[in-house]
Amino acid sequence: MLKIILVVILLSAHVDLGTSMAVPGARIFGGSTTAEGDWPFMAYIYVVKAGHPNKHICGGSLISNRWVLSATHCFETPDRNLYRVRLGEYSGSVTSPNEQNFSVLRLVLHQSFDPLAFLFDIALIKLSRAATFNQYVRPVNLVRAGRCDDPSPNFPVDACYTLGWGKTSVGGGTSDTLKKVRSYIIIHDACNEITVANSTKYGGRTVERCQAKFCGTYDAGEDTCEGDSGGPLVCRHSDNQYYVHGILSYGTTPCGQNLPGIYTSVAVCRGWITRNMRL
Repeated sequence: MLKIILVVILLSAHVDLGTSMAVPGARIFGGSTTAEGDWPFMAYIYVVKAGHPNKHICGGSLISNRWVLSATHCFETPDRNLYRVRLGEYSGSVTSPNEQNFSVLRLVLHQSFDPLAFLFDIALIKLSRAATFNQYVRPVNLVRAGRCDDPSPNFPVDACYTLGWGKTSVGGGTSDTLKKVRSYIIIHDACNEITVANSTKYGGRTVERCQAKFCGTYDAGEDTCEGDSGGPLVCRHSDNQYYVHGILSYGTTPCGQNLPGIYTSVAVCRGWITRNMRL
C-alpha cells in the first residue's frame, strides 16, 4: 500500500490556492468537464459592487437548505453584504433557469483561523432563504467527526474528486463551466514529509501530523488553482453517496509543481460546523 501511495504522489500534479487574498492558490486545469446537474451541491460564491455582480471568488458546498460550507480566507472582510451565493450554477456565461441566487444572512468565519499557517480555514454561509431542492440543487453529506490523528481513509480510484470554476492554466483565465479533477488523500506522515521538504513553495506552511488539514493530490497533468478555493474534496462511500472530506485551502505558488494541495479537514471540524449551524 505504501508503494502505491508513493507512486500516486510522484505522478500527481499540484495546487495553488484561489483566494481574494495574496496567498497561494487553487485552480483546476487538465481536469475533466462536467454536465449540468452532475454535482448539485456545488455553490458559486461571488462578490457584488454597487449592487451588481462583480466576480467569482470561491467555491462552496451546500450542506443543508440554508447553509453552505467554504473557506475563511475567501472573505477579505466579514461584511456579509458584499457576497452572494448561486446554486445550480454550471456556466458563468449562460444564465440557466436552474440557478438560484441568494444574499448572505450570516457569515461565520472560524474564530481560530490563522492567516499565516492557514489553520482552521473553514467558513459557514447562512443563505437569506431556504434553497429549493431539485435535480440541480441538492445538499451533500458531511463525513463523520474524527480526530486529527485518525488514519487517512483509503478509497479506490475514481472515488474522490475536487470541483471548481477556477483557472485552467498558470496565468490563464477561469473556467466558464464547472470542472472536476480526480483526487487522492495522502497519509499523514507522507503529507508532513512533503510539506516540510517543500516549505518554501508552500510559503513556509507545513502540515503537521495532528492538525485540522491534510494533503490531497491529483493525476499527472491535473491540478487545482485560483478560484477553486473553498470547494470540496468529495469521496463516494460504500453507500454510493458522496461525502465532503476536505475544503480546498492552499497550495504551492505557482501551482502545477507536482505537489499536493492542502485541505481543511471536515472530520476534525465537524463539531464546529454542527454547533454554528444551530445558532
